[in-house]
Amino acid sequence: MKSFLPFNLLVALIFIVGCSKKEQAVDLLSLELNTLQHQKFSFAELTANKAAAIIFLQPECPFCNSYGKTFRQLDSALTSQGILLIGVVAGKNYPEHEITAYCEKNQLRFRVLLDPDFTLQKKLNAITTPEVFLVSNTGEVLYRGLIDNWAYEIGKVRPMVTEHYLTDAVNAWLANKPITPDSTKAIGCYIE
Repeated sequence: MKSFLPFNLLVALIFIVGCSKKEQAVDLLSLELNTLQHQKFSFAELTANKAAAIIFLQPECPFCNSYGKTFRQLDSALTSQGILLIGVVAGKNYPEHEITAYCEKNQLRFRVLLDPDFTLQKKLNAITTPEVFLVSNTGEVLYRGLIDNWAYEIGKVRPMVTEHYLTDAVNAWLANKPITPDSTKAIGCYIE
């Protein structure tokens, strides 16, 4: 009887973790936020796409400003693959006109959501900007972290990107292959 106890505990733990992931996914799909244009956005819309890439942004973050061209390229590439790209500004530190100016300066055409009460930020446990989350159309987080390996430390960047974490995660997901790595430590500005 004793030898079955660790096995039973392991099975119970796997069941609990599996259930909490499903609950978190369903909880995400029930969330609604406003867009920068004051329209309601329901995360239930994710079900109409293959997946979504959610990027947390801050207008004053140097990394967010340096990624403007990359964001535009990702928007085009992901949209063509049936993946929705969504920007999110968490908190109340940035007035809407500043967020609009940031989007215009960087020529961002994807939807930007306002998360003034940190609702989505807390659900996903986002810590920095730009931090990206690849989320399935059922609300499951498939990948989180860096977009690529351009930045490797605060204030330090590579002359050339050699790892495309988000793109690789999307390609693996679309090919029904394991996503590796399924997380990286995001580098950037802390969300406040």
